Amino acid sequence: MPVLPVEPVATPRPQHIRLVVDHRRGQGSADRQQPGAGDRRERVRALLEKVAECTDPQELKALRDQVVLECRGVASAVAARYRGRGVDRNDLEQLANLGLVKAVRRWQPGRSEDFLQFAVPTIAGEIKRYFRDHSAAVRPPRRIQELRAALTSSEDERPVGSADDDGHAADGRSDDARRAEELGVSEAAIREAREAVRLCRPISLDAQSGWGCPIADTWGSEDERITQIEDRMTVQVLMRSLSPREREIVRMRFVEGMSQARIGECIGVSQMQVSRLLRSITSKLYQELAS
Repeated sequence: MPVLPVEPVATPRPQHIRLVVDHRRGQGSADRQQPGAGDRRERVRALLEKVAECTDPQELKALRDQVVLECRGVASAVAARYRGRGVDRNDLEQLANLGLVKAVRRWQPGRSEDFLQFAVPTIAGEIKRYFRDHSAAVRPPRRIQELRAALTSSEDERPVGSADDDGHAADGRSDDARRAEELGVSEAAIREAREAVRLCRPISLDAQSGWGCPIADTWGSEDERITQIEDRMTVQVLMRSLSPREREIVRMRFVEGMSQARIGECIGVSQMQVSRLLRSITSKLYQELAS
């Protein structure tokens, strides 16, 4: 599907949004935002009437594309409601456009008096599904997700200057207390939802750390000496099964790096005997390790 051009649209008039969004009222506000909304509705209605009667696939596609272009401003208005929640604005616009395309394809004559009464919930549903399934790196419980969405919507409605820098309103109540009363939950739940918003936003590894370097540069790597310590401790236990003479042969061969001939000179045996002794020692060590 071709990517639709994005038409900048002003943020719609805030609605009083609680846990359930009133899509029909939101659709009305989106209409009022658009100049010539009545003319557009008439054009869309006429196009959809042609869609219902069209039998030619190419013409049907062209008519549906025209409906999408007529209504993309409404899609932008719906997308604007979800800004500031951790998803890029352009991604929101494309999700809204995708929902609009799906609404046009699913539209059936007689389903609703106004196409937008069907399209707006479809667009919002597409965006909400993305938030539910993809937007958060850490997904909190559903209860927290719903409260977080309601809290964000409630804060979008807050009048400018309604709270001071400390988050207190003119009546002295904290912002959390007012939001809790508006949404019908406890202040503790509001604080939990705010914390969930903070914790669910992933931080880029390229972001600066407190040490003046990217976070990725502060990550530790596996120290090879840790593995060496484990190996040494294992060998120390195994060496206890050897006689003092065998331990000395192991030390000269594997610690000092002496040749078999040199070891033979030190302990008074031939190089061939040293070779047999080493095979016997290593076999004993393997058996101890396996047991």
